[in-house]
Amino acid sequence: MKNIFSVILMMFAILAMVSCDSLNPSERLMVGKWYYSESSMYNDGNKATVESNYEYHDDKTYISNGTVRLVYDVDGVQEVVMLSLAEKGTWSIIDKMQNTNTTDVDIKIVDVSFQGENLTDDRTVIQELVASEKKRLYYDMVIPWKKEWMGESSDRIITLNETTCVTVDKDGNKTERRRIK
Repeated sequence: MKNIFSVILMMFAILAMVSCDSLNPSERLMVGKWYYSESSMYNDGNKATVESNYEYHDDKTYISNGTVRLVYDVDGVQEVVMLSLAEKGTWSIIDKMQNTNTTDVDIKIVDVSFQGENLTDDRTVIQELVASEKKRLYYDMVIPWKKEWMGESSDRIITLNETTCVTVDKDGNKTERRRIK
């Protein structure tokens, strides 16, 4: 009886060790915390800055949290929009492709402000403008972005090592992340 119990216990231990490491070598490299930052200036003078932290877990789930800062410059008035971003989902790496399935996206408008010489001093007008702009941004930006980011995507991996992950999406946009832990 003691031998049968030992054999069963050994089989469970072996099964546990085999099932624990379902990650391929590329996936093992991806597990950890990564930082992404990008700033863009557009032809019309508008600017966008994105910063995000990604956490890839060994159970092949991920989370990301970040911010987006948008600056629009129209007729001497600057509009500054701050958004917070959060994503959750699953991931895998197969044949040098990073596959993600985003199952939850949360985008919040944190702040909208206006600056400039041509801006009115009337606080009531500015408050109404901010409230109106938050509604517009919600329908014109937040809702479409949520829909766009949900679901499956695959990005080609260009570089993946202990410090850097560089991917290219289907549109040719390059993303570079740096390991932070």
